[in-house]
Amino acid sequence: MNGKVLSTAGLLLALFASPESTYTQTHAKRVDPCRDTSGMTQAQMDECASKELARTEAGMDALLRRLGISPSSPEQKAWEAYRDAQMNALYPAEEAASGGSIDPLCIAIARRILIESRIRDLKAFTISREGETCGGYRANAASTTDPRARCATHRSDESSHRSGD
Repeated sequence: MNGKVLSTAGLLLALFASPESTYTQTHAKRVDPCRDTSGMTQAQMDECASKELARTEAGMDALLRRLGISPSSPEQKAWEAYRDAQMNALYPAEEAASGGSIDPLCIAIARRILIESRIRDLKAFTISREGETCGGYRANAASTTDPRARCATHRSDESSHRSGD
């Protein structure tokens, strides 16, 4: 009987003392394969950049929906024209064949950076800081989408606070 107890205790000790416990093996964090590009082929790097671009575009689409901006709205179409012009300036269509195999990666990165800038700009307009009278985007707008009317509304609210009402 003592041999059985010692054997069981030894087995339990080995399991808990093991650096690779069962918990660690089943709950290990997944490592993003795109983090380390040192051993990747060009095609793998292109795929990673493309996935990151898709995530960024999805984030912008979600923000646009939250702000009530339609993908076909004039302001979004104007930004897309700006983005396309920037991309054409960086990577002219007529030179596409001469860029080499790295061009798809560079194009995806440049496009992602432009979209991240758009997201940052839109988010800046969703925050109304203390003391700002015209801060905020549509989510903070009065009944109108005309920014001048919003500012006028904020100004009239401020003046009523100053006069003691």
